[in-house]
Amino acid sequence: MIVPLRGDRHYAERALVALRRLELRPGDELIVADNTPEGVAAPVLGSVARVVSAAGQPSSYFARNSGVAAAGADWLLFIDADCVPVADLLDRYFAEPIGERCGAVAGGIVGIADQDSLLTRYARDRNFLDQAEGMHGSAGVAAATGNLLIRRTTFAELGGFADGIRSGGDVDFCWRMRKRGWTLEQRPEARVEHHHREDLASFLGMIARYGAGSRWLNERHPGTAPRWPLVHGLVGTTWDVGAHLVRGRLEPAAFRVLDGLGLVAHNLGYRASNEVG
Repeated sequence: MIVPLRGDRHYAERALVALRRLELRPGDELIVADNTPEGVAAPVLGSVARVVSAAGQPSSYFARNSGVAAAGADWLLFIDADCVPVADLLDRYFAEPIGERCGAVAGGIVGIADQDSLLTRYARDRNFLDQAEGMHGSAGVAAATGNLLIRRTTFAELGGFADGIRSGGDVDFCWRMRKRGWTLEQRPEARVEHHHREDLASFLGMIARYGAGSRWLNERHPGTAPRWPLVHGLVGTTWDVGAHLVRGRLEPAAFRVLDGLGLVAHNLGYRASNEVG
């Protein structure tokens, strides 16, 4: 299992709590790819995982590639440091046989239930990061590296993730994989819980980053990730907000306001570079 870590000691301590609960068998590897320039992971996580430095680029995909370089297993499981896995995550992935031409298996990603701010309720309502019907499209098309199992031979054949970028590397990998004849399977019961963002500025920054990744994907795979239509989308959002308010439906109205803000952020991000600074 490979976990990229960015952020401060707080993220490392939260990852420690999550990783300690995992049930591992002999031969399983737990690797944390420390993407921080300060090297915050080793003092906190060194007791439960092998920590490898991945400070060469401030890119989570560079960190994941660095983690793979240190791994020896035939299957590579990627989760994020802000995700809490079920204890028997590995057993759930391998509970059923995996097809011979399956290059990757997408586990489930759900929001942590006790997060109850407006933004976290919105993220759960909109199925953010849902591997079947969320931001990556319908099941079998692409999946997020927040919880993704990849066959090592497939990873090697594709040359790993594109690094030097901020967003979109997981989608790009899945699309390249499928073009090579590998399939993407689903294991929703192999679940992690994701800490959704709870402040508006951070949330909109995330959406803008997704926008930059979408333009990069559209340039790399022409026609696959066009810019979201801004004017048409805002007109529809404004109409819906008014209709909800007339009916006294405050939370749905607030959710549509967040849809509109996210639309603006995505469009702004679409104009920005996806390269890491």
